[in-house]
Amino acid sequence: MEEIIMRLLNMSTFLLLMFFIGLPVTQALAQFEDEEDEFKEEKKVENCVPKNLSTPYDSLANKKLEDDIRLIYNFGYEYYKNKNYKEALPYLWTVFLKDSSKRARSSIRKIADIYFRQGMADSTIIACYRGLERFPDIMILHHYAGILEEKSGKFRCAIPHYEKLIEKDSTNINYLKKLAFLYYKDDNENAIKIQERVVKLAPDNSEERDMLAELIDYFLGAGESLSNRREIYNKNPDNVEYALDYAKAAVQNGEYKEALKPLNLVISKKPTDKDYLLRVEVYENLEQYSNAISDLKQVLKLKPKNADIMLRIANNYKQMNAFSKAKYWIGKALSAKPGYGKAYIVWGELIEASVPYCQSVKKGKRKYEDKLVYLEAYKIYERAKKDPSFRSKAKTKQSYLKNLIPTEEDKFMHKGEKISSSCYDWLK
Repeated sequence: MEEIIMRLLNMSTFLLLMFFIGLPVTQALAQFEDEEDEFKEEKKVENCVPKNLSTPYDSLANKKLEDDIRLIYNFGYEYYKNKNYKEALPYLWTVFLKDSSKRARSSIRKIADIYFRQGMADSTIIACYRGLERFPDIMILHHYAGILEEKSGKFRCAIPHYEKLIEKDSTNINYLKKLAFLYYKDDNENAIKIQERVVKLAPDNSEERDMLAELIDYFLGAGESLSNRREIYNKNPDNVEYALDYAKAAVQNGEYKEALKPLNLVISKKPTDKDYLLRVEVYENLEQYSNAISDLKQVLKLKPKNADIMLRIANNYKQMNAFSKAKYWIGKALSAKPGYGKAYIVWGELIEASVPYCQSVKKGKRKYEDKLVYLEAYKIYERAKKDPSFRSKAKTKQSYLKNLIPTEEDKFMHKGEKISSSCYDWLK
């Protein structure tokens, strides 16, 4: 009794503490209840077999057979074959309850199949566990039980069934993928081993290789997938698929220089637009903008009307302070996609970027004309607002410029002044 009182006092102290540090008591209670629910779920999951496995057909076990068991099975089989499931069930249950031969095995398989086809999850589970109790090697019962246990939220109960399934059918990629996923949900490092088997069965499937890399990073620590893919690539330096995997891992880990060698191999073969764009990302992060532009132009050969690629070229020219060339590519993007709000956003950003550059050329002196340049950007964003997809972004951009564009007082004091610096000639 003393122990119970102390536990209650401790809980009260905890809730008071949560309240005074700013966390509402209701939130603390909710968290406690969530943890308690998880604990209950864990306890419930430990015993996966339903407590009650009885069925309305169990009374048939005590009835005297009026016909030969083989005849009863044949009746059940014929009804099952003709999809008359209601008539089939009593015969099949009778055989399962009364017989111990292969007919009993066949009957429980058909019983589970009937329930599964009719969407009767609880009845299917009962049939599966009743059948597996006597015939633990009937794979279709493990198949149905695995599906239904996961679907009901008891994914840990599904794991033993998929383990049995891959024992019997070790090359079934669907079972292996499912088991790897269930192990991952269970925070079980065996997910890596199972996913490695998936990759061996489907070595050309990049999605499965990516999944393996994610699992390695998750269980073994960030960057481990890069080590793994580097090792595989070094053993197979001419394999384009492994080179691409290695390059992706390097990029994901911010190792851009390391990504170049395998990417160069990939692009020397039959590159796709995605391959080029991956190398563009590398070049941009290495501030090699000319190389990025060259690759983007290769992408345009594959997708000649892609306005977004044209705008990316413009952005790379902007990084090089090549404002005139950037403006040219924005114009091409608008020709390919008239009224495109994103193009006007990029145009406005280009104008904004030119101001600090030109101020540095002018030795950091701020002039009224700089405000006029910001006003030009403001006007361009006004055009972007005509595209509903970019209206909100354009308004945000304009709000940032409100304190940078000329006020009425500025206009009065600098009446008639225009943009005159040669640095801004590209705006004309």
